[in-house]
Amino acid sequence: MEQYSYERRIVCFIDILGFSNIIRNTTNVINGNGELLKVCNALNRINDFRHIIEKINNKKHLENIQTTQFSDSIVISFPWRENDRSIIVAFTIIKYMQVILIKEYNILLRGGIVIGDVIHNDKLLVGPAMIDAYMLESKCAFSPRIIIDPKVAFRYNKILKKCKEDKVWEDTTVIHKDSDDTSYIDYFNFSETEDIIAADDQLEYFKQLCRLVATSVENKDMSIRVKFLWMRNKIKSSTLFKKAEYANAYKEIVTNKGKKTKDTSIKK
Repeated sequence: MEQYSYERRIVCFIDILGFSNIIRNTTNVINGNGELLKVCNALNRINDFRHIIEKINNKKHLENIQTTQFSDSIVISFPWRENDRSIIVAFTIIKYMQVILIKEYNILLRGGIVIGDVIHNDKLLVGPAMIDAYMLESKCAFSPRIIIDPKVAFRYNKILKKCKEDKVWEDTTVIHKDSDDTSYIDYFNFSETEDIIAADDQLEYFKQLCRLVATSVENKDMSIRVKFLWMRNKIKSSTLFKKAEYANAYKEIVTNKGKKTKDTSIKK
């Protein structure tokens, strides 16, 4: 009889926001095939982590990373070892994944990251850490953000500080503490040393964030609206927004669209 035992792992449970609407659009007779192709390409991109690891830093390896995708949910896990720099690589990969899905597919993510006991391989995904990650995402994340259990964030910051002192890792803006004191993967800011998105592509990525906000920030459904109000605040407090070119792009895409919408409502 085969024996099983839990392994201590970092577990990230991720939910694709608006997935049901995305899937409904795939049945549209006009552009359904195109939407289906887009969502399948996005899911394949999520599952293909090896090329992302090489993209982030081909000198550092993340061993035994596991991914499982079912419907609108993705679970990513990797072994936890004290003082192991792989946690920095893993979080950078998750940030990169968020950026790519926004930039190329207009897809937003919400999730939770915990540390705990789990069995995660090609056949099985079971354990208390899986439940904890799901509960963190569903009960605490609220906005389009992947939040981090305080115990995990503490370990991450401790390891990152040591890496900086030893000069084996450059500065990074991968995680940020929100106004509710919750740490999350920050996809609004980039340090000069982060190899996540090329400098030449940052303006177009910023515009894409603005377009997502502009289309939903005035939504009549308050549960949707608050998510994009959160995004709008993060855009306006980002380091990119401080640059005139980016502030002008925000004004053109978000502010001016809001004015036009209000003018139309008044006329009606």
